[in-house]
Amino acid sequence: MDCNGLLSRQGGASGRGVKVRIIAGQWRGLRLHAPEGSLTRPTTDRVKEAMFSLMGSRWSSGLAVDLFAGSGALGLEALSRGADGAVLVDHNRWSIQTIRQNADKCRTTDKMRIWQLDWRVAWRRLQIENASIGWVFVDPPYATALWPSVLEVVACSEIEVQDGVVCEHPVSQNLLETYGRLRRTKYRCYGEVCVSVYRDVKTGEVNHENRGLSGKL
Repeated sequence: MDCNGLLSRQGGASGRGVKVRIIAGQWRGLRLHAPEGSLTRPTTDRVKEAMFSLMGSRWSSGLAVDLFAGSGALGLEALSRGADGAVLVDHNRWSIQTIRQNADKCRTTDKMRIWQLDWRVAWRRLQIENASIGWVFVDPPYATALWPSVLEVVACSEIEVQDGVVCEHPVSQNLLETYGRLRRTKYRCYGEVCVSVYRDVKTGEVNHENRGLSGKL
């Protein structure tokens, strides 16, 4: 895989839907605000629950990073379940405003960094900081089809992702089994929505038990 120039290309907009809540952990059941607009798309409770189930109880001391944060729901879900900290990224100012409102609602602003940046710029900043990252969430607007680009950038990065990269994507988006050092270890579909979990093979042995399997809720 050619890693040259990956961080210099431009990304797309992001957003989430209109009905969002935290489904587990210390803030279970808390309803969150969501940004409005044509680019918003909710991660449903059923898919979110499946996503975190596939991630398992494995939580390192690293950050939970959501590169297309929208409402901030995935990062807040991670914090609710025990993550030490989160970096929530979105270049849309309305999304950033919503994330700040939700952080205030959870009273967890001290554990979060909120960046109004393009995802590539944000990843460069994380590299410069030599950030310790546990999980990376990749759930861009479907129309942008940015999943391969993000996975390539993460795979070429000097940052080691300790736990993994989790992608929510449409069933029509065919992702590769491997992007550089990232290897897909779990894959499930729930109707028209799929979840793919990638592990960084540099951080240890990869479990292939669930690789390539799919199912429905």
